[in-house]
Amino acid sequence: MELLIGLMIFVVLAWIVLKLFAVVFHVGIFVLTLPFKLLGLLLALLLTPLILLPLGLLGGIVSLIALPLVVLAPIVPLLLIGLGLWIILKNN
Repeated sequence: MELLIGLMIFVVLAWIVLKLFAVVFHVGIFVLTLPFKLLGLLLALLLTPLILLPLGLLGGIVSLIALPLVVLAPIVPLLLIGLGLWIILKNN
């Protein structure tokens, strides 16, 4: 009986020690990777506006250029029919 109690105490103490080791290693890895996480955050904060602002301006300019084409798109078949009739009448 004493052997079983001693074994259980040993298992519980080993479990506690291993949990403490896991916590220490987890904290150590977190502390080691923290500068890289902060560097990534800093780069993201700096580069995101430098990339997104020009892309937004370019998209706005392209949409202003393409807007008349989109508005006139339903008229294109009529223009092509008229151009074809004009070419036929011009040749006759």
